[in-house]
Amino acid sequence: MNSDYSHNPLTEVALALSMAFFALMVLTIFALSQKQFKSIENDNISINSKSSINKDKKDKKRILVFYHKKNFYDQNLKIWRLENQDKQTDKYTLAVPKEMSVKELFEIKKIFQDFDLRIAEQNQEWNDALKNISTKVDKLS
Repeated sequence: MNSDYSHNPLTEVALALSMAFFALMVLTIFALSQKQFKSIENDNISINSKSSINKDKKDKKRILVFYHKKNFYDQNLKIWRLENQDKQTDKYTLAVPKEMSVKELFEIKKIFQDFDLRIAEQNQEWNDALKNISTKVDKLS
């Protein structure tokens, strides 16, 4: 298979330039992906800095609220109502079960739209405790 262009020096130069461009493109993509990983590592390092520790101390004033079967509970597993809370704090951490639907989560976020709300996943101990509360209420009914 011979071509009229196979021995042309400009064809060789064009092929070399295209290979060089491709190599630069691959290296650029690799470098950009490494930069993204470095920024994630820097974020992890900044978590241990003094400024973030002070921020965590301020966040301890957050009120922890649990959500289970369309009810809110405080840390003592008593029914909790937002309207009964004093207006001194507007920072809440809401612990939700992991099997909660996204639709339900957005409905809850609407309730807390005027407040600083952080969402967390309940651990197994809290899930068990809340299930025990709901079974006791069902037995009393």
